[in-house]
Amino acid sequence: MIQRIQTVYLAVAAALSGLLLKGPIVSLIGDGGELYHLYWKGIMLDSGTGMLSLTGRTLPLSIIMIIVPLLFTGSIFLYRRRKLQLRATVLATLLMAGAMILMAYYIWFAGDQLNADYFFNFKLTFPPAGVILGYLAFRGILKDELLIRSYDRFRK
Repeated sequence: MIQRIQTVYLAVAAALSGLLLKGPIVSLIGDGGELYHLYWKGIMLDSGTGMLSLTGRTLPLSIIMIIVPLLFTGSIFLYRRRKLQLRATVLATLLMAGAMILMAYYIWFAGDQLNADYFFNFKLTFPPAGVILGYLAFRGILKDELLIRSYDRFRK
């Protein structure tokens, strides 16, 4: 059913994971005053003129960050096939948790390599919120599935 609360959870999780594709996630300032940003497509050096140059690729993070909003959005429309919707939601939630781990790794690795200080952005709270919303959506979908199964028992 598309008007259920888990649809709201999935839509907000899709929106949050989609917002991670826009703008920097974390800023790093090196010892020499150079400014680096972690984007979904890599670590970029900000030269101050508005031009960004790619200094490090984050291909696994890029792939995950593209797949997660698609999975959350797709699972909204799988309401007639609840088992598949459950699997898609669990997969998207696990991928979002993996993205959190990868972001932490890239932040730590880039900070260590560049000898830089971290300046966290508000966007760093989006992956944990997406994981929580994915879990809440999973619980709602599972509750619906168990309710439908109980109705099937009465019919037999």
